[in-house]
Amino acid sequence: MTERKNFKRLVRERARRTGESYTAALRHLRSSDPSEVPSMPWQRIEKTDFGYAVTVPESWVEREPDLNNSPWETARYTDPSSWRHSAIVFRHPSGGRRREAAEMATGAERALTAGGFGELEIAGAEWAGREGVRLDCVKRDAGRVWAVREYFLVVDGVGFCLGLGSAAPDEDEPLFTEMARRFEILEP
Repeated sequence: MTERKNFKRLVRERARRTGESYTAALRHLRSSDPSEVPSMPWQRIEKTDFGYAVTVPESWVEREPDLNNSPWETARYTDPSSWRHSAIVFRHPSGGRRREAAEMATGAERALTAGGFGELEIAGAEWAGREGVRLDCVKRDAGRVWAVREYFLVVDGVGFCLGLGSAAPDEDEPLFTEMARRFEILEP
């Protein structure tokens, strides 16, 4: 029952966001398989100074980190042909204090709540081949939606966060899942 209810919610959300009829949105969502990995060319970008490699669609470009957003932001990627999705990578040194992924997610949750995001959910998640934490949230404004998914991981006292944002979260689900799966922590 819950699965059907969630699917209906996705259909209504897509119809509201795109202006499609409920039937058109239903047809679109039934035709897409969210478990299907996007078949597209990818680019792997190694950030050896920060100890990770991120993989994004080949068409995406790297932008300068926005240090006003966070002093720990190390990379930012966008699709130049579409504003609807983006990726940001954060690396937080331990500063002599051991932090856990869940603690990082809770800190991000407070900041996102203060920024107007709601529907926050934190859960365990495997990404980059390791056990970590995933935070999901949504900001709604004038019929638009901006969904954020952030993955957190702590390795040897260093925190990593892969932040993914989307104006079409149901469509970007397989893309974001694959980006998280392909993320790598580089061995020193």
